[in-house]
Amino acid sequence: MLQRILSRIVDVRKDESLTAFLMFSYSFLAMAGYNVIKPATRSQFINSLGADNLPYVQLVAGLIMGFVIQGYTSAMRLLPRRWVFAATQLVMVGLLFLFWGLFRTEQSWVSVAFYLWGILAGSLLISQFWSLANDIYDARQAKRLFGFIGGGASLGGATGAAITSMFVKQVGTANMVLISGFVMLLCVGLVIMIVRRERSAGTSDAVVEEEGVGGGEAIRLLRDSKHLQIIAIVIGCAAMGAAIVEQQLNMAAEAQLGAGQTDSITAFLAQVTVYLSLIGLAIQVGATSRIHRLLGLGFALMILPVSLGTTAVVMLFNRALWAPALARILDTSLRYTVDKTSREILFLPLPSAIKYKAKPFVDVTMDRFAKAMGALLILVLIKPWGFNLDWQRLSLASLTLMGVWVFMALRARREYLAAFRRSIEQHDVTPAEIRTTQADLQTIETLVEELAHPSAEMRTYISGHLVVTTLLEVRAAACRPLVRRAAIYDGT
Repeated sequence: MLQRILSRIVDVRKDESLTAFLMFSYSFLAMAGYNVIKPATRSQFINSLGADNLPYVQLVAGLIMGFVIQGYTSAMRLLPRRWVFAATQLVMVGLLFLFWGLFRTEQSWVSVAFYLWGILAGSLLISQFWSLANDIYDARQAKRLFGFIGGGASLGGATGAAITSMFVKQVGTANMVLISGFVMLLCVGLVIMIVRRERSAGTSDAVVEEEGVGGGEAIRLLRDSKHLQIIAIVIGCAAMGAAIVEQQLNMAAEAQLGAGQTDSITAFLAQVTVYLSLIGLAIQVGATSRIHRLLGLGFALMILPVSLGTTAVVMLFNRALWAPALARILDTSLRYTVDKTSREILFLPLPSAIKYKAKPFVDVTMDRFAKAMGALLILVLIKPWGFNLDWQRLSLASLTLMGVWVFMALRARREYLAAFRRSIEQHDVTPAEIRTTQADLQTIETLVEELAHPSAEMRTYISGHLVVTTLLEVRAAACRPLVRRAAIYDGT
C-alpha cells in the first residue's frame, strides 16, 4: 500500500518504499524541529544585546566554525559510525532542554551561545542527513529518490516556521525551545529505525577525506586557476550579500517591533522563513532547470545580484518592514536554488583532479571567510565608531556589491565557456561528467559549435558529449533549434 501511494509521487520500488518514507520523514522532522527555534536564536539575541551586535557573533562563528567541525569530527570517531547520527541528535536535544532552563537566568551569554548553537546545528543536521542518504542509496537510486527525500526538508522547514509564527505569542519564545526538543526526539527515533533497518547505514567514513585537499594545496590551485578565482569571488559576493540583507532584516525588526518584543520578533522572522521555504521549493522544482535550459548560465548568474540591487533600491526609499522581508525571501529563495545550481555548473569544465581537490575549499572555506568578512564590513558600516548607517542606508553597500557581483558574473560566464572549450581540446571532461540534471544551454551550444572541428577524432569525442547531454538531460523542445544548428556545423 505504501509503495502504491508513493509511486504516484516518485519512482520507488516495493523494497525501497518504507526506507524512502522514513528518510522523507527524517528530513521533514529535522528541519521542522530546527526551524521552530531558528527565529528564536536571533530574537533572543536581539532582546539581550541588540541587532547591531549580531555581526560580532557572525564574525566569530565564521572564524571558528572550521575548528568546531574538526573537534566534532574527532569526538564522533570515538563512537561506532552507525550510531553517530542518533548520538549527535540526542546531544542537540539535551542542549535544547539546557538552553530552556538557562533562559530563565536572563543572562546575555546564554543568547550568544544559543545563536552560535543555531548556526552549528543547522549545518550538522543537513550534513548528517545527506551522509546517511549516501550510505543507504547507490547512484542509480539517488537519481530517482533524492529529490523526494530531500523535499521533506523544504516542507519541514516551512512547517516548523509556521508552527512558531502561529503559537509563539501564546506560549512564549523560550517555550518554543521545548517544542523543538520534542520534535527532535521524534527525529532521533526515526534515525534509529533507519539505521537498524539498513545494514549499509554507517559504512562510510565519518569524514570524507578529499584527496589532496590540504589548505596549502587548495590555495595553490586557486592561485594558479583564473577560473577558480572567479568562482570564489562569485561565492564571496553571494555570502556577503546575504549577510547584509539578513542584518537589514534584523535591524528593521528591532526598530519597527521594539527591542524588547521578543515574541513579536520571533513570530515575524518565522513568517519570513515560511515564505522563503515555500518559494524556494517552488523555484527549485518548477523554475531552476528551465532557466538553465532555456535562458542559459549567464542569465541564471545575473538573477541574484540584480535581485539584491532591486530590493536595495526599494529599502533605500521605503521604511516599511515588508521591504527587508521581501529582500530576505528573494535572497534565500534564489541563493539555494538557481544561484547554487549555477555555481555548480561553473565547476563543470575543470579537470576532475583539480575539481575534487579545490571544490570543497572554494565551496566551504571561501563561503565561511566571506561571511566573516561580511560581518566585519557590516560592523564598520553600522557602528557609531564607523559610518553609523541605519538599516535603510545599509542598502548603499548592497548596491556597491551588486556592481562588483554583476561584473564578476559576466566574467564567470565568459571564463566558463573558454574553460569548457579548453577542456574539450585537452579531453579533460568525459561525457559522464556533464550529465547533470541542470544541463546548461551554453554548454550544449558550445559542443554543437565544436562539431565543426577539422579533426575527425575530436568530432567523435564531442559527439559523445552532445549525444549524452542532449538525449538524457535536455527537453525535446529545447533541442530542436540545436539539432538544426548541429546539421549546419556537421555539413549534413
